Amino acid sequence: MKGETNWISRLVANHRPGFSLEQAFYTDPGIYERDLERAILPYWLFLGHQARISHPGDYFLVNVSGESIIVTRDGEGKIHALANVCRHRGSRICLQNEGYAKSFVCPYHAWAYASDGSLLAAKYMPADFDRSEFGLLSYPVQTIEGLIFTNLSDDPEPFDQVVKDGTEYLGLYGLADAKIASRMVWEVEANWKLVMENFRECYHCAPTHPEYCSVMEHGLGDESDMEFFNPDYATYDKEWRKQNHELGRLSGMPKRIGSHRHRCGRYPIQRGYLTQSEGGGSVAPLMGDFNDYDGGNTTLSIYPLHFTSACCDHATAFRFAPLEIQKTEVELTWLVARGAVEGRDYDVEKLTWMWQITTEQDKKIVDDNQSGVNSRSYRPGPLSKFETDMRTFLDWYLERIG
Repeated sequence: MKGETNWISRLVANHRPGFSLEQAFYTDPGIYERDLERAILPYWLFLGHQARISHPGDYFLVNVSGESIIVTRDGEGKIHALANVCRHRGSRICLQNEGYAKSFVCPYHAWAYASDGSLLAAKYMPADFDRSEFGLLSYPVQTIEGLIFTNLSDDPEPFDQVVKDGTEYLGLYGLADAKIASRMVWEVEANWKLVMENFRECYHCAPTHPEYCSVMEHGLGDESDMEFFNPDYATYDKEWRKQNHELGRLSGMPKRIGSHRHRCGRYPIQRGYLTQSEGGGSVAPLMGDFNDYDGGNTTLSIYPLHFTSACCDHATAFRFAPLEIQKTEVELTWLVARGAVEGRDYDVEKLTWMWQITTEQDKKIVDDNQSGVNSRSYRPGPLSKFETDMRTFLDWYLERIG
């Protein structure tokens, strides 16, 4: 077995800095398994927003490459992340993607579990059978302003600093009390790394995302030194940060620590834009502590598979999850103030416009990217100076699996 995996370490060691990865990183089952073991499952994974389980007994499922997780709220209001695997003979217990259940009953032999994972009933077991020893496997749960995270490893990496920074930056928005306005899911026919590489560079934004660039003018800039092709935006960026500093609000980028990389930032959309919408006009009631629009956008990025973008009137949470070697789930959740009423206070189509169309465009280009990478003609290519964040991601990834 050792000899069978050494070639992966050699491939990592032979990676040419400043270039994309070799084909095998996107196509080989052995590398995919190592990805899961070293770059996915050991890290804190975003599951969804707690508004999906507002009441005791509510639940939803999350799939990470065959690992099915039941996210549920118990009778005392505590959130749990449970392995969807019966402790009798391993059957899947929960088969519906979401819903309400007083208890989870295995359809195979009818073992019944409470919403906290404890075993309630198991018929015809021996007299010395101890139910307390056979509850569902439970994973740790942490939340950042209502965003639920879990860790599937036996020795979870500390997450407290990520929670602290995320809360500091997102605390303005009242996300813990937000409601879900919309949730959309895409299956991208590509390896998870191609999805994340694409998401972490804006070299492709100008030719591929005209709608995004019409809102977020930084997409037209030079990522290598954060200068901008639009001088007016550069000037506005400095003015905006000064104004926010005077208001006592956070601005600027970034905070990054440790092997579990995370980054928080707050910066302006563009001059005259209140929020991330077509034309920049408001699309929902103000959230959290805001009593007026300041035209800002707050982001929280957590390696390897999470990103949140928050404006004054709505937020968008991204969940990425590998399903197979060349299949990745992308889920977007749009959040608005709890009291907002659809059709009166917000229109879903206007609210979701920018990120929905951008994600649909990304699915197309990443699907095509994987098709090209699968070709025998594929060779790693040089990265541009506009792909520095992608380069950082690749360095992190190679360190993890090397």
